[in-house]
Amino acid sequence: MKKILSLALASVMVFALAACAKQNTDSAPTDTDAPAESADSAAAATDGVNPEPLPADLPSGNGTAINVFKATTPETIDPTMNSSLDGGQYSAHLFEGLMRYKWDGSGIEHGMAEEYTVSDDGLTWTFKLRDSQWSDGQAVKAEDFVYAWRRLVNPEVASPYASDMGTFIMNGEKIIAGDLPKEELGVKALDDKTLEVTLQNPTSFFLQLAAFANFSPLREDAVEPNGDNWTKTSDTFLSNGAFKMQSYATDDRLIIVPNPGYWDAASIVPSQINFFFLADDVAALAAFRAGEIDYIDTPPEEEVQALTNDGLFGAVPQLGTYYVSYNTKKAPLDNVNVRKALTLAIDTDFIANTIRNGAVNAAEAFIGDGFATTDYDSDFRSGWQTYVAPSDYENNKALARQALAEAGYPEGAGFPKLEYLFNDSTTHKAIGEALQNMWKTVLGIDVELKMTDWATVLQDRRNGNFDIARNGWIADYNDPVTMLNLFTSNSGNNDGKYSSADYDAKIAASSKEADPAKRNQLLHEAEDILIGQDWAMGPVFYYTITWAANPKLKGWGVTPLGYQFFHKAYIEP
Repeated sequence: MKKILSLALASVMVFALAACAKQNTDSAPTDTDAPAESADSAAAATDGVNPEPLPADLPSGNGTAINVFKATTPETIDPTMNSSLDGGQYSAHLFEGLMRYKWDGSGIEHGMAEEYTVSDDGLTWTFKLRDSQWSDGQAVKAEDFVYAWRRLVNPEVASPYASDMGTFIMNGEKIIAGDLPKEELGVKALDDKTLEVTLQNPTSFFLQLAAFANFSPLREDAVEPNGDNWTKTSDTFLSNGAFKMQSYATDDRLIIVPNPGYWDAASIVPSQINFFFLADDVAALAAFRAGEIDYIDTPPEEEVQALTNDGLFGAVPQLGTYYVSYNTKKAPLDNVNVRKALTLAIDTDFIANTIRNGAVNAAEAFIGDGFATTDYDSDFRSGWQTYVAPSDYENNKALARQALAEAGYPEGAGFPKLEYLFNDSTTHKAIGEALQNMWKTVLGIDVELKMTDWATVLQDRRNGNFDIARNGWIADYNDPVTMLNLFTSNSGNNDGKYSSADYDAKIAASSKEADPAKRNQLLHEAEDILIGQDWAMGPVFYYTITWAANPKLKGWGVTPLGYQFFHKAYIEP
């Protein structure tokens, strides 16, 4: 398998290209009674680097407006309801949790929490909050975290992330199931500036969770009176992060400006960030070439070489997997051998190295390279079996045909026509056409292509309104369970509605296992069930973050989790 740069080396490349750096001083104070994973060790787990510092005379709010294209209009910018990377990108600028991502992408550090203590058993965390303000000038309070976290697990709200995130908190799983009221969640405001959190089990990566958008605070008096519309206009939208909403126009742009009441407002550089929602990556590239956009995410593959030649392109590995979802509740995709056949018929090497021009690694399993083991001493993938051999496609094809015959469709005879759903992008379209051809050539089956907008794809996948669909997942923190949780029976992000009692039991047991080696084994065994046994999804490649950036755009950062940060960004004269 062709290998691209390691995560550590790639991060150095990011900061060299972006000319951004780690702050000279860390604003986070020393913790007392810190657990095994402090903020610093969590930073290492997310691939910390030590780039050169920013210029000492870098101005704050210097009048620079940064123009960015991340994606088309997001499904939502409500932190509780968001489940997409683009929505998380905006939340990372508008909201801040107890911890925050370092602006250079090298890890996490203290955010709203000035300090914390942890009980000896690792279950009770007590956070002291900073003096900071919401975008309307009111103080951020511990009760705002309590409200937001209860909203996350409230089954009436039905957050897609409820089971993926809320179950780490005491009683979260029972609340999500409707067996306890949301008030029983293990989060409590001891006073306006003190938040007590009780975990269900000791969680080595909890500080990483505390930086994730779903755990941002929310103001009840903003959300409840306005329902689903509270994020739609600057009149109703309140945020506690470095930026606040100036305006939001669906299918056009989100404009954010610095929040003057934010505790670290003096360090924010741009006076305005314009996130544009363009039709597709081709339109974004045209705007970039015209000088109207400073940064575009995922430029068209066919333009990569030209952008590279011009010194405008950059890429780093990302913790995540591009895959196809199978609707496991719908015949014939409810047949494990059909799913196995479809998966093994995919020439992942061709997609990775021809369609994606070698910018990504062909997938061998669901969990890719770069994920840390429980004790952060090695790579989770290293030394463990793989399930798809990109370098032996001839054997894969033979196994695929055999599986389809065992499913009752020899050479595709009698197989019904299926539909492949994907969102409008030149890259996704090219991959869809390749899959269509592979499934026809190898298996003799017909698959129609259905390309639509991103919001519709998200809804159709979530509602089970598809046969096969493009999918992908970027890690929310550096631990394999962030990927494996997707396929538990009660996950709101389990689009294919895969369900296995054995799989659920492995994941549940891993959450209670304190021994790192035994926990790693349980997670490996879960992956064995997911793809080695049940072929519940079809891995295609491991993600890479790609971009095209104005050479004069400085002071921005990117993390292997997929977020770009423009808190320190400026246009060099």
